[in-house]
Amino acid sequence: MSTKKLTGFPSLQPAIITKVNIGDVNPLGVIHNGSKMTHYGTPTGTIETVPGFEPAFKANVCFGADWLSFDPDRQHGRIDLRGIARTEEGYSIDFRYTGVIEMAPEVHKIFDMAPDAKTVPFGFATGTHTFLVADPALKKLENSSFVSNGRIIVAETGLTVETRQSIVIPSTDMD
Repeated sequence: MSTKKLTGFPSLQPAIITKVNIGDVNPLGVIHNGSKMTHYGTPTGTIETVPGFEPAFKANVCFGADWLSFDPDRQHGRIDLRGIARTEEGYSIDFRYTGVIEMAPEVHKIFDMAPDAKTVPFGFATGTHTFLVADPALKKLENSSFVSNGRIIVAETGLTVETRQSIVIPSTDMD
């Protein structure tokens, strides 16, 4: 049996780590599609490139919120996070993150605010990220595709959502 090499698939390059801190929580309740929606404020945090990724930058989150909905069967959560960060050079970045959370028992504990809730590993949440920027040096962010793994960090000071984003590198293969 011959195995043909699969071609044409993109690859990933590690690029950005985002950490947003959860602030106020505002339950909205059950919406039109039967999902339960909760608004989580994300007023602070950081966005920083990993070593070797260009354009390199660091930014502080100054506004944000996640319009998080939970499917009626409580098996998945739907991330819809939007925020603004400001770079060290003073430029604003509009960042957005949509994704899906597998609502495993350890993840449910976090959202149910169980006293034994703990930080969960990467792998329960995946997503896509987009950016709008005014800084000409960061335009690559607007013109690229990013995918991520996410986790929730449980600390005495509160909850932090961390995503590790990779830029999608297109294939140049020909079949």
